[in-house]
Amino acid sequence: MSRVGWSDFVIWQCSLRQRNFRMFGGKPSEGTIASFSNIKSNIQLGDIRSILIENDCENTAKMFEFMHKQTHDPETRFDKAVKFFSAEYYNTPKNFNGSFTATLPYQSKIAKDLVKKKNVAAQFFERDTGFSFEVNVTKLKKNNSTWRYTFWHNRFFNPALNNDIEILYFSPVKTGLKKIN
Repeated sequence: MSRVGWSDFVIWQCSLRQRNFRMFGGKPSEGTIASFSNIKSNIQLGDIRSILIENDCENTAKMFEFMHKQTHDPETRFDKAVKFFSAEYYNTPKNFNGSFTATLPYQSKIAKDLVKKKNVAAQFFERDTGFSFEVNVTKLKKNNSTWRYTFWHNRFFNPALNNDIEILYFSPVKTGLKKIN
């Protein structure tokens, strides 16, 4: 493992996600899965699909909600979302700081474990590239713009998603980032 700049992780995530939308119709790849482990014991805590969060996601959250309320047809919503994400959304990595969220079932064991630990190791890996770093974990409230962004984002891909969920926010500790080759 070698040391790298934080922007390397963000650029890699933006590239992966844009490729997933452009080439695979929005189907997430392995590189969007965060594998979590206990920092002290290195015991695996679980793997969770992640959503990369914009630095300021309030307006995008409102746009996502509007896109949902504009039509009752889930297929039309999905198509609009794929077009949006595959266009230029991920072309500007500086709009992202590397923080991410995950949607989990209400009161799931992994959500409880992660929130209780507050600080865990996260690892992302796809093909021959990966990154490892620590994250601080917090549970978001429903009135938080990042919660709304995540909820409406995920609802494009799961029209049955309801409010009976928990959304966790992972804020990277930007020291000690390691690239895995």
